[in-house]
Amino acid sequence: MSKVGRFINEEREYLIENIYPKRPLKNYLFNEGFIMDVDQFGFGLSKACINKVFRPLIYDHRIAYVKDNDSGEYYDINRNFSKKPFAYHRTRVGMGYHVVESEYNGIQASFALLIPKEGFVEMHQIKLKNVGKGKRSLSLVTYINPNVNISEHQAYTKARYDENLGGLYFAHRPHKRTHEYVDIFYTADEKAVAWALSREAFCGTYGSVNDPEALKQRYLPCDKPIFEPYYAGVMQFDIELNEGEEKVIHFAVGVERNYEECVNLAKKYSNSESFESEIAWQKQLAEGHISTAVIDTEDEYLNTMANIWLKRQMSLGKTWGRVYGKGFRDVLQDITGFVSLDKPLARERLLYTLKHQFINGNAIRMFDPILDHPYQDMGSWIASTILAYLKESGDFSVLDEPVGYYDDSAIEPVFMHLKRSIDFLFDNQGAHGLSLWGGGDWNDSIDSAGLQMIGESVWLSIATVNASRDYLEILEQIEVENKEQIIADVIQKRELLKQNLIKHGLKDGRFIYGINDWGEYVGAEECKEGKVFLNPQTWAAMSDILPLEERRKLMDVVEERLKCPYGYTLQDTPFVTPNDHLGRLTYFEKGVYENGSVYNHGVMFKVVADCVVGRGDNAWNTLKMNRYDNPLNADSGVEPYAVSNMYFGPCAESKVGYAPLSWITGSAGWMYRAIIEFLLGVKPEFYGLRLQPCLPTSWNGAKIKRNFRGVKYDIEFIPGNEFGVFVDGNKIEGNVIPLFEEGSRHTVICNYVKGEMVL
Repeated sequence: MSKVGRFINEEREYLIENIYPKRPLKNYLFNEGFIMDVDQFGFGLSKACINKVFRPLIYDHRIAYVKDNDSGEYYDINRNFSKKPFAYHRTRVGMGYHVVESEYNGIQASFALLIPKEGFVEMHQIKLKNVGKGKRSLSLVTYINPNVNISEHQAYTKARYDENLGGLYFAHRPHKRTHEYVDIFYTADEKAVAWALSREAFCGTYGSVNDPEALKQRYLPCDKPIFEPYYAGVMQFDIELNEGEEKVIHFAVGVERNYEECVNLAKKYSNSESFESEIAWQKQLAEGHISTAVIDTEDEYLNTMANIWLKRQMSLGKTWGRVYGKGFRDVLQDITGFVSLDKPLARERLLYTLKHQFINGNAIRMFDPILDHPYQDMGSWIASTILAYLKESGDFSVLDEPVGYYDDSAIEPVFMHLKRSIDFLFDNQGAHGLSLWGGGDWNDSIDSAGLQMIGESVWLSIATVNASRDYLEILEQIEVENKEQIIADVIQKRELLKQNLIKHGLKDGRFIYGINDWGEYVGAEECKEGKVFLNPQTWAAMSDILPLEERRKLMDVVEERLKCPYGYTLQDTPFVTPNDHLGRLTYFEKGVYENGSVYNHGVMFKVVADCVVGRGDNAWNTLKMNRYDNPLNADSGVEPYAVSNMYFGPCAESKVGYAPLSWITGSAGWMYRAIIEFLLGVKPEFYGLRLQPCLPTSWNGAKIKRNFRGVKYDIEFIPGNEFGVFVDGNKIEGNVIPLFEEGSRHTVICNYVKGEMVL
């Protein structure tokens, strides 16, 4: 396995040392309204989400060139297009920042990227230091490709260098505006000696950013372009560096509604004070998240991911969903994991997400931007998210918070949103008494099996059983009108659904995926393709539909039928014949996405299910199989510091084991909870912390520092002959640590028996 880099945990960074890995390595920088995804060179798209519409700012390139004015030699410090023999070339991936570093011909260079906590703006910092002999006369030339022409006519755009602004200004004034944010600025805290405002002026008519024509001249052309298809933001700064001397320049590039707002934002962010303040804020934010739960196990990589990087990935998800849009189910799942890190922000994101629920109890699939395919499962995620928030925070006032609906003017308390979601799930059932499939469920790609509202999803029926369990747990803690009748009705419907699942969903020793509109089984042994699916087994194992031993048998099926060297495939066998009775799943190439890949979201469900049925060794083995350093999948390309959406399955025609789409997956939140709440078994409850460890037998204990409702717990798991929990030296009854006074700190010892399930 080729070495990519190394973790520098004390700095909360990953250092990419192989700058040309198998595929570009991603990092995401973001605030609540603006996001950029960058690779190891600092290339990548940045965009704002304004009024549920994306407004791109930079398409891809951010390049810093250095030119020796004596020799005429030039090169770029972050991409190294011409493959100069750099002394080093590396990238520091940080918590909310990104720094590309290099050294060539006696000049050390650093190109740092940052997004502040507010504003539709990027902040850049470039450092050049002379570590060679003698004085150096240099030009620094910076390049970005802004998204200027946002309407159909390039004749609407004006670009110029603006002295008052301190940089470049791009104004797009269409006859009819479809978007308010039409102006872009690119400024620095140093005066530019020259500039270029179009790609043609910089690169040449037939040139490229690899070797721009303008760099062959002493100064950039200072053009005043009109009617350009592709504008550019290019500034030149002349720099004299004595031996050991360093020059630092700060930049801001952003989008606003008019010139005055551009000036204000530029002056706020293109300076050293703002840059240092914002990077300090990012680091402080990360430390706050990290301190909520710090584990110490025998596996350093597990510690690093759980303590640092999974938290960063969950933070991305709770705000930006899957980046291309905010999926209702996606954001809720990430909130469920993120809630322990920042309860007020989790509350805010929960309320915002619930605004996209329909009055009937279901919800839109995706918002910001809108995707309105009729998936049926959105309501099944609400109860678990609210339950997680209530247990972590103790804040029951959220249930009274008034929230509107996406398709109705009604405004109701959060509790009514919750109740409507459960009512929808129970009210929408088919001839077999199972949940109607509609346009699909969690498996987005089975999107045609129930469009006639006849087909029934077994997985969604299981998810309904689990959601109603969480709903009942909430109901037991609150006072609502007709509470006893509501509880009785839910229990009755829940038990009937469980019976129907056993009667119609259990075949050949496992659960099928469903019955489509044509009465055809999906995920049964009799099927030509797609004989067994992962999720119905794992979610049934997490439920109380069957006795424990029967649930373990379901997990045996998973081990026997779906295991591969680097995880568990979402189903077997793959589909090779397009089938409009199922949907786009059957059109995918085999081994890709839901058609037989190791879909990591589903694999994390499996880890949790292993723990629920008391199989810690299986859970731990699954986590090890799934990670970047698995020697049986050594060339996947996945970032060591992130979780990918999938690995291409063993049945793929090529790129077997390849890992695309990192970061944008619910896997991170489920992996985090699998480690903290299920493997270590530290679970928030309404009135304390439950300890229910399911540690692998190969471990000789573990430790965790957990902050819960303002109390710090130092917990150590020690294997022994019998189970027992000791708080500050005193044994307690049961396994729930009671609540203590806020601000206090307590030592907890949990003795456990290896391989024995804690109930």
